[in-house]
Amino acid sequence: MNDTTTDNQTHQLISSLEHIYQLKTIPRSGWVQAGIEEVGVESIAAHSYGMSILIMHLRSEIQAAGVSVERALNMALVHDIAESIVGDLTPQDNVLESVKYQAEAAAFEQIVRGVRQGDYFRDLWEDFEAVKSPEAKLVKRIDKLDMLIQAYLYEKKYEIRLDSFWKNMDDMFQGSESESIYTYISSNRFELKGNEA
Repeated sequence: MNDTTTDNQTHQLISSLEHIYQLKTIPRSGWVQAGIEEVGVESIAAHSYGMSILIMHLRSEIQAAGVSVERALNMALVHDIAESIVGDLTPQDNVLESVKYQAEAAAFEQIVRGVRQGDYFRDLWEDFEAVKSPEAKLVKRIDKLDMLIQAYLYEKKYEIRLDSFWKNMDDMFQGSESESIYTYISSNRFELKGNEA
């Protein structure tokens, strides 16, 4: 490989990372929309980190189910990188799922185009979006679990109710590797501990 090729690949990588690293500072919109001050809100990157830690904690259960821990970890790390361009769109933004998908697909392509591992990143993201593989199904569930753990922690910290985040979640975790975690946090929420409005 000559110096020009190496320089070009490094340039593409840095350009990609310039987008991805913005995720460290972009707050998760759902918490801001719920009234939590932006200063105290987790970033999109912090969410992906939380998901990765959960996958590592559940490693034995995941492996026992025949799911690739490595692929799940990689998927958790890349699943939201398009948000560095399109932002963290939530149901409150009233954007059609098809429109959101198209915007995120275009953003994702812009971020990984020309990067040596771009095809692998794209494969992971498309798998996550399609929710067909065992890894994608797991990561979708862990995505929600991380959100609910954060809701649980915010409810305790700010002594507030974040009921909208908990709606219709029971079935998702039933019989899964994360059922005990979900059961614990949903049973020990702030408002269930004698703090009801």
